[in-house]
Amino acid sequence: MKKLSKKNADFELNTDTFSQAVGDSTYDQGGRVAVNASSTHTSGDNFVTAKGTVLLTTDGTTGVDDAYIQMGNSTVSVQAGRFEGVNLFPLGKDTMVSHAGDVTVYNAGDVRGRAGSKGGQFALHVNASDSVKFEVDTIFGDADSKAGAHTSAVSGIRPSVSFTTDMATFTVGYESVKYDLTGGGDVNKSGFGATVNFNVGDANINLAATSGKDDNTDQKVSSLAANMTYGNFGLGVISSSEDNTTGSDPSVMTTYVAYTMPLLDIDNASVTLAGSYSTADDVAVGTNDKTTAARVRFNYSF
Repeated sequence: MKKLSKKNADFELNTDTFSQAVGDSTYDQGGRVAVNASSTHTSGDNFVTAKGTVLLTTDGTTGVDDAYIQMGNSTVSVQAGRFEGVNLFPLGKDTMVSHAGDVTVYNAGDVRGRAGSKGGQFALHVNASDSVKFEVDTIFGDADSKAGAHTSAVSGIRPSVSFTTDMATFTVGYESVKYDLTGGGDVNKSGFGATVNFNVGDANINLAATSGKDDNTDQKVSSLAANMTYGNFGLGVISSSEDNTTGSDPSVMTTYVAYTMPLLDIDNASVTLAGSYSTADDVAVGTNDKTTAARVRFNYSF
């Protein structure tokens, strides 16, 4: 039997400014210390892993990021607790992304994980081969801790498959969310996402497309993402549009950029300069919007 344990922490501080088409510029600062602990025991091909991450924020509150146990072997494993599943809408170096006009961007992540305080998670991981992997994420109970009636054993399911070749990794997935509300009615949403990741020289590229639908309102959202990370530099663009049965059909286009530099030539310390520019059309009848945002982020791992 073998054991591997890790403990570490990292500090992150964001200083932000936002400028919108209507209204004054706003300024904000926030951050957190993440304290991580993990341990893995193995016996032959079998393993049990547990991880916990506690967040101590600069506004005086505390929270939990990951808290899960995973057990199985190199072919099949089960994960339970609080965690994130496979990312169907990766954004690369998304240090600062601020969308204008409150237009919905669908990331096919309603069942990805880190559910609300009342919802739990189970995930099944199957490595069919070195190149084909399956994942089924579920929400146990209701993800909405306040409005959910908590009468559903499984309120969300999200199967996905990843296929890796010498050139790229392709991932596709579908998700469905349905549960009753305490005030009457229910939540009934579904959608799918597809993404491909590949390298061009020393640059890493992500392309993603998603489509989601709210079956109660018949609202449809289609989103696209493309981004590149080259060393410490990142650049990306996101496009999303709503198709509503009533009112306007808004759309948004957001570009973002980030660059990370060493801080005072000290190991494990860095500063990242980041910004985004977003324009939104038809956020209301005859009304457009735009948002320019900038961020300075300090990171230190210890």
